[in-house]
Amino acid sequence: MYPNELDDDVFTKDIDNPAGRRLRELFEEQDYTFAPGIYHALDARLAEMAGLDAAYMSGYSTVLGQFGFPDLEMVTMSEMVENAKRMVEATNLPVIADCDTGYGGTHNVRRAVREYEKAGVAAIHIEDQTTPKRCGHIAGKEVVSQEQARSRFEAAVDAKQSEDTVIIARIDSYGSANGDWEDHLERGRIYADAGVDLVWPEMPDPSREDAIEYAETIHETHPDLDLAFNYSSSFEWGAQEDPLTFEELGDLGYQYIFITLYGLHSGAHAAYEDFANIAENDEEAQFDLEERYIGHETESHHELSFVPRYQDIEAQFDPDASRRHEESAGFTDEESDPITTESNDDD
Repeated sequence: MYPNELDDDVFTKDIDNPAGRRLRELFEEQDYTFAPGIYHALDARLAEMAGLDAAYMSGYSTVLGQFGFPDLEMVTMSEMVENAKRMVEATNLPVIADCDTGYGGTHNVRRAVREYEKAGVAAIHIEDQTTPKRCGHIAGKEVVSQEQARSRFEAAVDAKQSEDTVIIARIDSYGSANGDWEDHLERGRIYADAGVDLVWPEMPDPSREDAIEYAETIHETHPDLDLAFNYSSSFEWGAQEDPLTFEELGDLGYQYIFITLYGLHSGAHAAYEDFANIAENDEEAQFDLEERYIGHETESHHELSFVPRYQDIEAQFDPDASRRHEESAGFTDEESDPITTESNDDD
């Protein structure tokens, strides 16, 4: 059989996406679903420990936290997918991942969707900016034409290999060099008609009026459309006279709400304060840190990394492992639950 006679099954394979299915269930069960923006596996695990519903692999958080770059699309698709894969493996929460512009033309977009699916993410968002894109709150952004954007999202939807994978279309027209409010609204309708699951209208400021007007206007033509809202770290929400609440946003139809750099700001602030403390106060800073984390849920780095589980696995397959654990100094947990190969729900 010649290559051009290959069956279509070579290009389309049905896969199971339980994370996407769970995210869709959350959308059905709750008035809104929140996910903090994070950039590494440990934060994904901490989000689950804290009782959150989902985890968001923020693009800006990833490029700043992992590489030290600004969000100017200098990180490749494979680097982003690899980071998403690490998060997925670290938590049972559904992970929503930034897919930038899809990293090129039609074939790049389709490949990106499938690579993220193989990594196990529940959802991805793709934006309508030109390439290279930039953070929506860095000046200089432009959007592609409506026709180009429509084809981008149609290709993404068609590429899905699981009906449960969630595709989110981000709109950057409002506040771009070549867009405006009316285009922002029209693109939402176009992308919804292209088959995306949620529309995310990125906003250039924390305007209550804009968020309300967008939701009410687009629901006139697309009453069942779910929206996403970036409670952006670029804005000082607490300084607003009447800041939007998550509950209000949920009532407006913003089903998915996230704070893009929540984990990064939280971690950077805490780490800086402790680094400055130890630079000035030497071992006293370590004593101070111990007072805060001993007895806290995050006290044991061994528990955070599931050392007991790995020790149990080792003992299961290595007959001499238990003896080494007992006869050497170091952390062990003899009461930890044994690992079985029947389920990985807790891994």
